Parts: sequence; C-alpha cells; structure tokens
Amino acid sequence: MAWLLCGVKGATPMKNTQRTIGFQRLRVYQVAKMALGLLVTHRGSLKGLPGELAPQLERAMLSIVANIVEGAGRVSAADQRRHYAIARGSANESAGLVEIASEVYGALPPGVGEELLELLGQVWAMLTAMAR
Repeated sequence: MAWLLCGVKGATPMKNTQRTIGFQRLRVYQVAKMALGLLVTHRGSLKGLPGELAPQLERAMLSIVANIVEGAGRVSAADQRRHYAIARGSANESAGLVEIASEVYGALPPGVGEELLELLGQVWAMLTAMAR
C-alpha cells in the first residue's frame, strides 16, 4: 500500500515509510515512553530494593503508556477519558515510588530521580487535561 490515511480529521495521505498510529502523535505518549525508557536504562540501580518496589514501579510506568495507547484507540470520548484517568493514577503511583526509591533508598543515580519526577509531572498534567 503506497499511501495511508491517518484516520484523523483533515489528515493527508502519508508515504508508507512515515506511517504512524494515532497514539504515536500524542505528546503525552512520547513523554511517558521517554520516562519508561529512562527507568529501564537504570533498572540495574533498582536491584536490592525491598519487596516488590522495583517491579511495581516498572509495572506502574508501563501502565501509564499502555493506558494512553488504549485510550487513544477508543472511539467514545468517555471511554478515552476513563483510560486517561487510569493512566494519570499510574503516573501518580509511579512518582511516589520514584521518590521512595530515590530519596528513601538512594537507589537511583544523582539527577535520575529528579528527571523521572519532572517527566512524570508533565505526563500527569497532560493527562489531567485529557481526562476532563
């Protein structure tokens, strides 16, 4: 297929090599994915944390991205908002766990916890607007 229409009002045909899916154009998705990538890069720093803190943090960060993607694929505005609200809750959970891992246990390298909190704050703010 040489051309693909992006199912968005006013969309123009795109070359096959530039194909995107709706969620990929969302800034909130891009920032959430960036935060998840940063966490995965520093996953080794989280080894030795008590209980399920490290895997729960990664699950919560992944949940943000997954719910943004799922919400973007929903047709009704109410259904989209519900998924964005769930993603916002996961962003809140993630921020709390990053703070605990970073400040209480000192598990993340200097600056990484702060960068994650900044990215999660941006995600939370965008999702708050999207969930209304």
